[in-house]
Parts: sequence; structure tokens; C-alpha cells
Amino acid sequence: MMRQITLFLILSLFCFNKTKAYYIPENNFSVLTISGQINISITPLEKNGVFNKKNNVGYKLFIKNGQPEDQKGIIYYIIDNENGATILEKTFDLSVPANKKLETNISIPHSIDGSFKIVFQVELNNIKSNFVFNFIYNDKEAKEVKEKPGKENSSPGVEAPESEGDIKTILKPSNFDATFDGKEPITYNLELHNNYSISQEGTFKYIVKEAITGAVISEKKYDVKLSKKSSKNFKLKVATPSQPGIYNLEFSINTTTYDDTTHYAFGYEIAQIKSPYHRPDDFDDFWKNAMDELASISPSYKIEEDFEQSNKLFNVYRVEMSSIDNIRINGWLTIPKTAMGGKFPVLVGFGGYQVLAKPLFFDEFISFTVNVRGADRNNMSDVNPNNQDILTLNINDPAKYIYRGIYMDCIRAVDFLFANENMGFDLNRIAVFGGSQGGSFALITAALLNKKIRTCVSDNPTFCDYHINLLMEPHIREASFVLEYLGKYLRANASFFTKDEMLQTLSYFEIQNFMPKVKCPVLFGIGLLDPLAPAVTTIAAYNKMNKDVIKASEIYIFPELAHEVPERHNTFKSTWFFEKLTKGKK
Repeated sequence: MMRQITLFLILSLFCFNKTKAYYIPENNFSVLTISGQINISITPLEKNGVFNKKNNVGYKLFIKNGQPEDQKGIIYYIIDNENGATILEKTFDLSVPANKKLETNISIPHSIDGSFKIVFQVELNNIKSNFVFNFIYNDKEAKEVKEKPGKENSSPGVEAPESEGDIKTILKPSNFDATFDGKEPITYNLELHNNYSISQEGTFKYIVKEAITGAVISEKKYDVKLSKKSSKNFKLKVATPSQPGIYNLEFSINTTTYDDTTHYAFGYEIAQIKSPYHRPDDFDDFWKNAMDELASISPSYKIEEDFEQSNKLFNVYRVEMSSIDNIRINGWLTIPKTAMGGKFPVLVGFGGYQVLAKPLFFDEFISFTVNVRGADRNNMSDVNPNNQDILTLNINDPAKYIYRGIYMDCIRAVDFLFANENMGFDLNRIAVFGGSQGGSFALITAALLNKKIRTCVSDNPTFCDYHINLLMEPHIREASFVLEYLGKYLRANASFFTKDEMLQTLSYFEIQNFMPKVKCPVLFGIGLLDPLAPAVTTIAAYNKMNKDVIKASEIYIFPELAHEVPERHNTFKSTWFFEKLTKGKK
């Protein structure tokens, strides 16, 4: 099992992250960087930097863009233990419109006891800012607040000035994944911890909103009194919605000296969530023609061993090939030396939006990680000489839209395996995986090559339903590069290109339209708070698979997360691949 967990810690990093580490002088305090009119700050959610299971590791990111141009880039973090070994790293896209602010909490999926260093790097346009913190995770000695529902408990501690403190809110769904079925009551357990040295009096309330339209479904307000340094527990019963769907839950508290709003989400009858197809009449012909055109292109495979990355256990090869439009793409092939002379299952991995692939090393699998066209930001001359946003490159014409070529790049990667079976590939045990945009590519590949793919793992797949994405735009709180890039293009080309025309193109590329063609079991991981891949779109896409495929598939939902999956999901993914690909092997 330890091997399986290690395997998918690596897979998770490939789906979302960079591998570059930054070494910066340490400091243990909140940092503010100012560059021109760009203000960036990161602060720990626990001021003392001590976290545990109840107070999860998290940091607040604040960006104020005072410039007249949009700021786009990434936030990257890396966590090292006391020995300097990296145990976690992730990258997320950032987009802050001109003269706007972005404020969000970064939830860190960390649950290992000990002392650690976390390094953040924020890149916006031509600005780089670094932030370093030490933190402690100590769950073994975490003090639990023990109280009975409705009873106040005094919390011992040093008296603070009356004006200092906060009210800590912990709202947990009665079902761990915040999904509810049938007439089952939708309930939450609420804990309020008054850390002020004075009593607090006021109200708290919840508002339930439909995720797509933002329409208010229900709301309720309660009076509350909290003695100084005390806690109270409540059980909230939320009115059951009339329709299946994803619902946003907005919780706010307003007391004597404290005012705060937090955001949650829950799913109701998720197996019944449906959305309309926006499938062009010539959809099948469009993709058949693309596949035929790809087949007519000589791949001209080039395979070279990278002796610097090969070692005593693995051979690492850089693979190049020609795809549709005669664009050269590349990837990293890693073969365990124990596979020599035998057949191994193959994991084909696709990265997130402009995330470069790296070699991955697995004892039980051959891995092939693929760079589609446009993945390398520093080498765009072949496909994007003017350095436009990849998402909107040639979007005015479906036949020239870059994602037609990108989807075919994914197919060409699997073509490579079938053309080079003698390298030890078991062609009956091919799997595809990815996260974010890479999760979408995995689904596309499984759909278009349904008889060749044994199984698929997809975390937070983007682009499932552009129509609903755009409908949700006014109600999505956090920045979404998908919406930002599409909106920017529409504004710049409003005189000759409309939103409806854009959607006509994107209808050929929506992931939901491919889902009925998926024939292999699929493992989905979904964050309910995801602004890039809204859960209502990803779940509706999942539900479009054939009923027999759904029976063989699994979906895991994480109500506290946005565009990520937690560490524990790595165990699910690891077990999944070992069961689907190694059982009964010769």
C-alpha cells in the first residue's frame, strides 16, 4: 500500500504542478510585496502557524491589481520537511482583472505531524514575489473543544485585550461528502468558538443559492449569544431543494465586534443532475475527419534515451512525434528495467493548462507523460507566434481552433504505444490520467479510443460545459482563467465575433459531448467549490456516460476543496489503477 500511495503523490503533482524549487531566506511572519500598483500578501490562517486536523493548514492570498491591465499567472507552493525533503508541491492559475482585487484562502492538503517550511511563489505578468513560512502540524496533541449542544464552555487561556480575537466558525455537513439523496434531511453541525475576552451577541444566518443562476432557494436567521472565551454547538437543518443540483451555502455571522461570511456547497440527488447537450449535428463527422487527417500524418517517431535522467532502475526516453498539421510534440517515456523482455501496463499522463510534463517513475507501470502543443510557454513559435492565450487561439473557426490539434495530440500519444509495442507495452492494459485540463484530455482520449483504453482517472476536468460556465460567470466568486480568457477575447473582438458564435465553436470541444463514447471505468475526483471546473458541469458530464459504465465507475466529491483533490484521494487512485491494471497479469 505504501508503494501505491507514493505512486499517486507523484501522479497528483504531474496533474497540477511544477517541479521547480525556490530557496529563499526564511521568515515566520506575514509578508507584503508591493510592485508598482500590484499589492500581494499571504498570511497564515492560524496566526501562530500551528495547524492540526481541526484547524487545517491554510493561507490567505490577497492581490490588489491597481494597474489598467489584467494580471495573469500562477501561484506555486512547495513544502519541505525538517530534512529538506520535498513532500508536496502544487501550482494553480491566477487571473486578476484590471483594477480588481482577489482574496481567497488556499487550503493545503497536509496531514503529517512535524515542522515544515512552505515556500510560495506568485507570478503575475512580469512580476515574481516569494513568501516563506515555517509551520507546525501537530494533530496528536491538538486540544479538542468538548461541549454539549447548546451549552457554553469556558476556554482557559491568557486574557487578551477586549478588541482582539475572533469567532471561529466550523460548519460540517452531516454527510462527509456533502451530498444528500431523496428525502434525507440536509443538516450541518455548526461550532462557534468565541475567542474574544468579551461576550458576543448578534445573529448568524445561512443562504442557499442555486449554483448556475445564483437564485436564492432558502435562507434562515438565528439569534446568538456567546459568553467570553466560550463555545456553542448548533445543528442546522437546511430546506431540501425541489430539484437535483449543486447548491452554494453562504454562512454569515454578525456580532458585537465580529462580522464574517464563509462559503460552502452541497449536492442534492447528484446522480440525477442533468444538463442539455450542445452537440452540433456534424459532431461525429467533425471528429472522424480529424482522426482520419491525423492518420494520414506520418508520425516520424524519434526516441532518444536521456542518460542524465535514466538510472539503475529505469530507462528514460525523450519521445518526439508529428501530429496533425505536422506539429511536433513530445513526451517522456519511463520504463522500469524489470520490464525488459516482458510486458507492463502503461499509464499515459496529460498535464494541466500549460504545465510541462516530466518523467514519472513507477515500479509496476511504464509511464508516458505527454506535452501537447502549446504546453511549453517558452516555445510557441510553431503554433502561437503572437503568444495569444492558448484557450482562444483561432477560436473563430472550429476547424482551425487549437484544441482540435491538441485533442489529436493526445490520440497521437497512444498511437505511439501501438507503433512501438516491442518496447514492453502491454496494449491490453493502457490507462489515461490527468487533472484539470489534463483530466479533460484523459476523458477525450478514453472516448475517441474507447476500445484501446482500459481505464481512466480524471480529477476536476475543465471544459465540460462552456455554456453553463458562461452562465455561472456572474455568480462565481473566485477568478477563473477559463472565463477570464473567453471574456477578454469577446471584448477585444466584439465588432465581428459574438458570444453565440464562440459557443458554436466550443460546442465541438465540450467534454460532455464525448462522454457517451467512454467505454472504460472512470474514477472522478471533484471539488465542490471549484470555479474552473464547476461541480455541476463535471457531475452532469459523468452522468452522461452509459449506465453500465457508470456502474463500473466511481466518483469522489470533496466539499471543502476547489480546483484540487486531497492527499487521501491519492490512495483511491492508486488502488484503482492497481486493481484495473495489475490483477491477473502474467
